[in-house]
Amino acid sequence: MTSPISRPLAALAALSLFPLAAQAEPLQEWRCSTDSLTPAQANIRIERARKCGLLRNVLNPDAWFLSSRAFDASFQFAKDYKEVNTAVNPLGDKSFSGSSFQWNVNFYHAWGTFDATPLYTVAQETTGATANYFKWSHTATRPRPLYPTFENNASVGTGTQLFPHPTNPDDCRLYTNPAGTGAPVANSSSFFVVAYCESSCFTPDQRVLFSDGDANILEAMKQGREDIVTLGPDSTLDAPQLTQGKVYSYTSETRDSEHIIFNVRTASGGELRVTNEHPVLNREGRLVQAQTLKVGDELLRADGTPDAIVSVEKGTHSGKVYNLKPESRDQVSNILVAQGFLVGSARFQNDDVEYMNRIILYRGIPADALPQ
Repeated sequence: MTSPISRPLAALAALSLFPLAAQAEPLQEWRCSTDSLTPAQANIRIERARKCGLLRNVLNPDAWFLSSRAFDASFQFAKDYKEVNTAVNPLGDKSFSGSSFQWNVNFYHAWGTFDATPLYTVAQETTGATANYFKWSHTATRPRPLYPTFENNASVGTGTQLFPHPTNPDDCRLYTNPAGTGAPVANSSSFFVVAYCESSCFTPDQRVLFSDGDANILEAMKQGREDIVTLGPDSTLDAPQLTQGKVYSYTSETRDSEHIIFNVRTASGGELRVTNEHPVLNREGRLVQAQTLKVGDELLRADGTPDAIVSVEKGTHSGKVYNLKPESRDQVSNILVAQGFLVGSARFQNDDVEYMNRIILYRGIPADALPQ
């Protein structure tokens, strides 16, 4: 097991807090960090985007087409709605979904809300403002919903960031203030979806391993620290190796809210405090959500030692939560050390959600099993 690298980096401008940080990370990541939502808030945003796209742009429940991206329960193409006519509006001005999937309203709603699947229950709504429109649904929801963020310019980072009302799903207007206060943007003004974002999940008191030792994640974000320590790509369960990586981005919420928190204590006296969906590594090398842990399960410490859970307490945290992504996209290199335990980075929460409940850290091959 290698030691954490002791060479600290100079403090940088905080990635999530200042516009100059756009130079240090992709603009979409920066836009998301200034419009960070909890899963509950994200679901309000997603439902609002579908409703407003249908009522403002589609206008007719019978204007559906058969999508080639998804199927209904009878394996027929699912009914979807397109909110943009690209012949007259090629950039998607005043749309509530995105360009990557051709402004398909139901697809974006389902993609942001549910785990990846091509099969949905498709039915007409019977009540509410969108009665008679077809809607897709599924029982398996994303741990971290994906939600749209807006600007008044189609090129991300070149315009003014705009925000839907945070609590009113019936308000289709946008605001320059994330609290939805003050005068809304005029209905005639341009706006565009410039990114889809995910949520955060470390509480601000959580300590994460950097090159010179543990650091409070909130303080690390404020300092713009990049010198994160992760597992090396060649690590195994038998021989985990720590290496210095580089932070790709931090995420933080823009406002306080209430989160479900799991406080996990282990036989060694260790303690891990994370949100319910945070990915942690168990003794099998499998990523599991914190909310699935129970007494007797074993977590992995940074040196690969299994540590039995002696108590799991469910509580709440009122405030903001935080997370980060390493620069590397290698799965093993996205395992961090938090409070001495191996846990997943923000990449596993949506970018690589398919790796949840799968083994990503394997045992090494015994030397006597290798060909001579």
